[in-house]
Amino acid sequence: METPRAPALNPALLPPGTLVGSWLVVAWAGRGVHGAVYQAVPVDNPHATPVALKLALLPRDPRFAREVELLSCVRHPSVPRLWDHGEWQHPGGTLYPFLVMDWVDGAPLYDWARQHNPSSQQVLRLLAQLASALQALHAQSCVHRDVKGGNVLVRHADSRALLTDFGSGRYPDAATLTPDILPPGTPAYRSPEAWLFELQFFRDPQARYAAQPTDDLYSLGVTAYQLVTGQYPELGEPSQDEAGTWHLEGLASPTPIVLNPRVAPQLDALILRMLSVRPEARGTAHELTEALEQAAQLASPESTRSLFAQDTRPAGAPAEQTAGATVPATLSSSHELAEVRAQAPEVSSRTPNSAERVRPPARARPWRRRLAKAAALLALGTWVWWITPKRFPEQPSAIRHAADGTHQRDGGTSGLGDEAATASTMASPSSSVPGVRAEDTPPEPLPGQARPDTKGRCAHKRQISLNGGCWVAVPLDREGCAALKLSGHMFKGACYVPVILHGRQPTSDPVRKQ
Repeated sequence: METPRAPALNPALLPPGTLVGSWLVVAWAGRGVHGAVYQAVPVDNPHATPVALKLALLPRDPRFAREVELLSCVRHPSVPRLWDHGEWQHPGGTLYPFLVMDWVDGAPLYDWARQHNPSSQQVLRLLAQLASALQALHAQSCVHRDVKGGNVLVRHADSRALLTDFGSGRYPDAATLTPDILPPGTPAYRSPEAWLFELQFFRDPQARYAAQPTDDLYSLGVTAYQLVTGQYPELGEPSQDEAGTWHLEGLASPTPIVLNPRVAPQLDALILRMLSVRPEARGTAHELTEALEQAAQLASPESTRSLFAQDTRPAGAPAEQTAGATVPATLSSSHELAEVRAQAPEVSSRTPNSAERVRPPARARPWRRRLAKAAALLALGTWVWWITPKRFPEQPSAIRHAADGTHQRDGGTSGLGDEAATASTMASPSSSVPGVRAEDTPPEPLPGQARPDTKGRCAHKRQISLNGGCWVAVPLDREGCAALKLSGHMFKGACYVPVILHGRQPTSDPVRKQ
């Protein structure tokens, strides 16, 4: 096989036959936000069972070292096994970290549920497997910090759930991954205590929230709620007491069984337990595993019937659940592959026998919209706050100046924002790679948006001039950017948010410096 010319090699799209450490790339498998995944075999044994090789898109990406550390600590049937790790040296000399783990022939959790229309009993078994994986992780004093449906693969062979993507996790004495008040993660899956912490300390530049095992359990509860209802659970509006401390009374959303009467009572109760606003009420991963396993053993008409009626339509599945994406089944070897499905274009045709979501009652939607605005503000406020021409008002409001969306990814991390801006200028393989779509239309400026000066410069070096407006590249994937509705716009693989002036648009030139 002819070796490609050195300048043509790109970590995002290595051709078959490329050597990465002691591994031979067999096929491209998918691309996510931080890495590309390939099917690979040992150089000295090309007929061996393929493995999943994940290669960083950015040189020396610290997430890969973190994932290696966490995967090395855990040996569990619901966690892909780590086989190797190292650095691939580009012919130009740049080093890109990689890791090698089990190839999982499976489907992302939400896709699997849509394809198989599981029963409550089957969901209980899957949740028990994931809780057990978390138990093994927590036993090593580690936390995952990004448990969600897109990071769970269900293996085709035996329907076992596997927890993937440990790159945002935390282990003892780990270096800080981001400089923000909240750790990396997906805002829709964040715990109430994390949101309250940000509300309480968002003005404190030294404040850092330390995720706990109970945060992982809450995220597992959000995953389960979304799986059985097609909706994200909504927290009640926060309130401040006389001492200035923020509080939450509980969930504003209906229980799962109200949104979907096919949910078995025991599954409904355990989901609500995981979603408790009091961390101690969730228990430990060990206790949750036992409760889920016991509930899964109780066969009843309610627990064995399919969760979704065949003739119902979903209320509106998020991008993480996109149906009909043209992605090969073997592209499910890691979280990076699950993200390819989230980035794939929707198709108009639907599989007649695919399981569908139950449409929730209309009365639940106003609560969802209000909490969506709160979540978007919290996720993006700290990111955009210091680079807009004027500061936010002194007294924050949890439901003000926000976009109508809840499921953003890694909101507010400046390092990742730089990565998103860099990604927008990289050559994208989307024109030749199945399941990936590029957005070639630049975003249109909005009324009240900051504009560049006559030399095309915006007010801050982190603001980007695009199509006559000033924008900020934020670290959100397609799902998170779409959740921002009119505020977010995907362009060449990056999500851009407009810089909105909180006063008059300056008319003098040049723009003021900050």
